[in-house]
Order: sequence, then C-alpha cells, then structure tokens
Amino acid sequence: MTGYRNSLGRKVSVAILGTTIAALVISITLIVASFFHSYRQATIQKANGLAQVLVTSIAPALDFNDPDAATEVLDSLHLVRNAAGATVFTADGKVFAGYGKKNTTLPEDIEHPRIELNEFSIVQPIESGGERLGYLLMDLRFADQLDWLYQNIISSTAILIGVAAICILATNRFRRKITAPIGQLTDAVRDISKSKDYSKRVSYRSDDEIGYLVSEFNSMLAKIEKRDVWLTTHREMLENIVAQRTMQLRSKQAELENKNKLLVNEIHERRTAEMIRDEVERINRHDLKSSLNLVIGYPELLLNGEPLTPDQRKYIKRIAAAGYRMLDMIQFHLDMFKMEQGIYRLKTMQVDLVDLLTFLEEEMALLLNQSGVQLSIMLDGREIEGMEEIFITGEGMLLRTMFRNLIKNAVEASNSGDIVTISILSGPPVSVSVRNTMTVPEEIRERFFDKYVTKGKEDGTGLGTYSAKLIANTHEALINMRTAEEFGTEVTTTFKEEGNAA
Repeated sequence: MTGYRNSLGRKVSVAILGTTIAALVISITLIVASFFHSYRQATIQKANGLAQVLVTSIAPALDFNDPDAATEVLDSLHLVRNAAGATVFTADGKVFAGYGKKNTTLPEDIEHPRIELNEFSIVQPIESGGERLGYLLMDLRFADQLDWLYQNIISSTAILIGVAAICILATNRFRRKITAPIGQLTDAVRDISKSKDYSKRVSYRSDDEIGYLVSEFNSMLAKIEKRDVWLTTHREMLENIVAQRTMQLRSKQAELENKNKLLVNEIHERRTAEMIRDEVERINRHDLKSSLNLVIGYPELLLNGEPLTPDQRKYIKRIAAAGYRMLDMIQFHLDMFKMEQGIYRLKTMQVDLVDLLTFLEEEMALLLNQSGVQLSIMLDGREIEGMEEIFITGEGMLLRTMFRNLIKNAVEASNSGDIVTISILSGPPVSVSVRNTMTVPEEIRERFFDKYVTKGKEDGTGLGTYSAKLIANTHEALINMRTAEEFGTEVTTTFKEEGNAA
C-alpha cells in the first residue's frame, strides 16, 4: 500500500496509543498519589501511638515535678528515625522538659496536628487521675517518603514502558488488519483513475462495514464498466453517423453553392428585367398620361363650349370621370409601392368628403345601372342634399382611390335591388362607413385586408381592400371590417383629425 503523509493507519495508531498511554499515566498517577497519601497517614498514626506511650511514661514525672525523669523518657526518641524533637509543657504552658528540637510555646490549635510537606507536629495532652498535667509536643519528619516516592515512580515508569511496548505491537497488528482493505481500496481507486480500466476489482471479503464498502465499490465498478462499454460502442456509432452526415453535408453544401450561383444569376436577371420593366412602365405611364390629357381635356372643352342637352353633359362628365380614374390608377401604381415601404409623403389639403363621395357616385353611375344597385349617402343619419360640406385633412387622390375601391367592392358584392349605404359621421372624430347587405365568406374574413385575397369575383385581384388599408394607414386612420348575417358587411374608416360640417 502506498504511504501517505497523513495516512489513516497513522491516525488509528496515534489514537490507540495516545488513549492507552494517557489512561496508564492517569491510572499510575492516581495510584501513586493514593499510596503517597496512605503512607503519610500511616506515619502520622504511628506518631500518635508513640506519643500516647510517651505521655503514659511522662505523667508520673509531671506529677512529682521531676524534669530529669521526663527528659530521660524523651531521650528514648533517639531510637525513632523520624523524630526531630519533643517538648513537655506544664498545664500553664511552661516548658518542663525537652529533646532535640525544642519549642518554647504551644501552638494555638492543639486539637489538630500541623502537617507540612516534609515534617509534621502533634500535641498530646498529659493527664493523671482525670487531671490534665500538661502537654507533649512532638516534631517529626517524613524521613523516607522521598525514597519511597522515587521507588514507586521508577517502578511505575517501567510498567508504563512495558505496557506501551505491548500496546505498540498490538496497535500495529490491529492497524494492519483495519487499514489493509482500505489501502487496497485506495490503490484500486488511484490505478483506475490513471488507467481508466474499470475491469479491476478489490479482493476483500468481510461482513463488517469495510467489507460492505468494498462490495459496493466493486458493484459500482461493474456498472461503470458496463456503461463504459456501452458509451464506447455508442461513441463509435455516433462517429460513423457524424462521418456519414459530414459527407452528406458536404454534398449538400456543394449543391447549395451551385444553387446559390444559379440564384445569384437569376436575381441578377430579375433585377435586370425589373429595371427594364420599370423603364417600360415609366414610358407607358408617360404615354398614357399624354393620351389621357386628351380624354380629360376634350370633355372640359365640350362642357365649356356649345350648349349641350342634360344627357349630353352627363355622358361627357362620365367620360371625364373615367379619364380621371385612369389617371389616378396610373399614379397610384407607383404610390402604393412607396406606401408599402413606408416612404410615401402625403400631399395634404382640405378634402370635402361630401363632394368626393358625390363625385364617386356620379363616376359609378354606369356600374350602378348595370348591377341594379342603389347608392345612398348619409350624413349623421340623414340623406345628403349635395350642399353639405365636411372637411378632413388628407390627399384627395388617395382618398378618392380608397373610397372608390371600397364602394366598388360593396356594389359588386351586392345583388340587384340592394342598397349600398355610405354613412358619414361628423364626429369628432370623422368616420365613413360603407355597408352592403351581403356577408364576407368565412374563409377570408381573417384575411380581408391582406394582399391578393378575393373570392367569388372572376376579375378580382384582391388589391382593392389591401390598397384601402395602405391608404388609411398612411393617413394614420383606423380601418376595420365587421360582417354578420343580421346587417351584412360594413367597412369603417375613422380619421385622426376632426372635420367641420356646414
């Protein structure tokens, strides 16, 4: 097993040895302290016994006032190794006799002995016949306590060293038994991490926690190995698919490049064709306008010349209206493109809606006669007389084109005998509604104002409502359609600015 700076085995060994040695040190310390205390107590008890013997021998000397006899008794203390001295006091506290270390006064507390580290003293009362004759004060030493302490420390140290050696041997054995499988597991993880070989296994069997960990680790390796094989196979399959798709993509890219070249050529050809078409249209518009000057100009000359019958004047006005309509259509063709691009600029003026709509009514007289449809123009709910005026700000040509398309669509979508109603509301804001009795087919209702949307008209282009919405948006007006079986179809244009009716 590879060594580690802070391996688990070392931590286990340190924990076991540290705990064991600490327990031994504490136990030995407590034992030595207990023995030391017992030794001192035994020495004090022996001194008390000796003092009682001496008191019995000294009592007669005190009774007969014989200091020499008392001194002779005290001299026998030279046979006691730890005796430092003794003093006999009379009942009134005077020194009667002494040996060795002598004291001149009795201690204040004669009931409890004085005990210090290396020496102690005891006071024993001297009595005879129930009468207290005096006191015996003995000073003694703990003469051999240091030798006894050193011997115990040496023996305890020897025991500690022996036990520590045994613990080290036992710890190494237990450490190897505990950390060996963990080391195998660690080495396996390191090898697998380097080699990516998931077929390796840890050969350890046990019914403890480490055995369960190894078993689950081997099981995990088996699953990883199976998944790794599947991923390898899948990666190879994906590489083949990617290679095939790359070849297909390159083929498609080459094909796309060829198509792009063809498209560029086609766009170039179309642009060239459009330029030619625009030039042709410009020439045609110029030529048509030149011809229309005659169509519009001659009716004006006829109307201002020789007297005409009412029918003649009516027909000539219709010819002039048709000329103006064609002129509007020629001019509107270019303006519609600009409005789609949002670059058209309005040529605003004050436009009389009543005059504009009555002009359109006259213009569409032939269509109304052929279809058998009647046109009714209402102002604020009343039929107009022709003298009213209601002005809005806008471009007359565009407004005339917008309402022409809306009225024409309403007439063409009506049956013979129906009435197409144009309702003007003076507001504010000013609004114009064109209503007929028929409904819009359901399949085109949502796309009513879209380009090229038409249904049921053989010559319909689907540009009438589309151009009407463009013109309304250009004037910042709102245009909407509603249709239902109860009232037919109504297209309402609401203008932003107000008008004044007169």
